[in-house]
This record gives sequence, C-alpha cells and structure tokens, in this order.
Amino acid sequence: MIQILMSVFRVKNNLVRIVGLHLFFLLFAQSSFSQTSDEKKVMIDGEKAFSENNFTLAKDIYSQAVKLDEKNRNFWYNLAASELALGERENACEHFYKAYLLNDGEALNAIKENCPNFRNGSIMAVNDVDEKPKFIYKDKEYLLCEKGALSSKYVDYMAKELRNSKVLGKKAIGRKVYVLIGISKADSLNIEVLKVTGNQEDVSVVKDEVIAVFKNAASYISAKNKGVNVDLWEKWAIPLSF
Repeated sequence: MIQILMSVFRVKNNLVRIVGLHLFFLLFAQSSFSQTSDEKKVMIDGEKAFSENNFTLAKDIYSQAVKLDEKNRNFWYNLAASELALGERENACEHFYKAYLLNDGEALNAIKENCPNFRNGSIMAVNDVDEKPKFIYKDKEYLLCEKGALSSKYVDYMAKELRNSKVLGKKAIGRKVYVLIGISKADSLNIEVLKVTGNQEDVSVVKDEVIAVFKNAASYISAKNKGVNVDLWEKWAIPLSF
C-alpha cells in the first residue's frame, strides 16, 4: 500500500534570526549541517561584519561563501540580507530567490516583503492567477490543486501509478520517500526527491523511478494570468510510504 499525505511545503529550521534594519539576518551558530573549517570561518566573519553594520564586508564574505557551497541556502539568504542593507534591492531579490529555490521558506517571505513585482510578475501565488495549473491523465484534464492544496484526484492517480511500478514494488517496500513538486511556466513538472529512508542501497534507483512515474504518468499545464503562462511560488510536499 502507498500512503500519500499532502501539505504545502514549508521549511523549518533551528537557525537564530535577529532583527536589523527591518530585515532578518541568519546566524549560523546553531545550524546542524556539516561544515568545513573554511565554512566555519565564513560564518564567524560574516556574523561579526553584519552585527557591526559593516554590510559591504558582510556582502564580500557571503559572496565568497556561495562559491564554497552554492547549495547552502543560508549563505544565499545572508548574501541577500547584506545586499538589501546596502540598498542593492535587485541583487538582493535575486539572491533571496536562490535561497527560496533551495527550499528556504523565510526567503519567500523576504521576497514578498521586499521585492514587489519580482521579475515583472512572472512568478505568482496560485490563489492570485486567473487560471490554476492543470494536469492531463489518460486524455482527461483536471485541476492540479484546489484551495492551495493538491487535488485528491491527482494524489489518487499518482498513487495508482506508483503502485503499478514493478521497480518500486521490488526496491521501495518498507521505505518512505519525500517528494517536492512544482509547476513551471513551461508546462512542465519540477520534481525533487528530498529523502529516501531505509537501506541506502538502490536509493538512486528508487529516486529515478519515482521521478519517472510522476513525469510520465501525466502531462502538465501551467498556471496563467491574463493569458500568459506564469511560474508559481507554491511547492507541494508529498510524503510517500511504501
């Protein structure tokens, strides 16, 4: 049996945030990810520079930090916060967006608060668009989401397709798989497998098969506003239990 629980994705972490110049700045001292000695030095130096209102130095430090680890959402967030403090709003908004793409929920709040009409309104909230995203399954068209959540039809159909996968029937039994999806303005599904529990043997096989099922079982139609395709801020988390 495959169980699917739905929720709009929200990132939670135990990072300390302090208020300064009407923006939130991340402190890394309590972060739980593994760090190299170079990253630890960046954290200490960046925190010190920002707390002393030396935003130019903080920006320089975090510009180097994202080169050390471009997948570290906290580095991108702090770079954006430093740029915002310097009045470099356009760069700050783009770098908050980098953090958001790495699943930082607070970065989305920062964009909404500080970046009006971001990218000329080409990214919108699902409740603000004229036409909601849709999916096509077995030649029939359905709404992908209802009241901000994934539609029950979509969840049921994907569960059916996952159950029918022979690969998952062999390799995924007893595992939990955490999936994150979104719909791009290119009429395509963005999907990321965040975690696969259990023995790490065959994890890549399970990930590839889950992604293939979601992408191949249905086709997708982007949200539209005033007749133009738009990207959505929303991402949906789908925990799967096999």
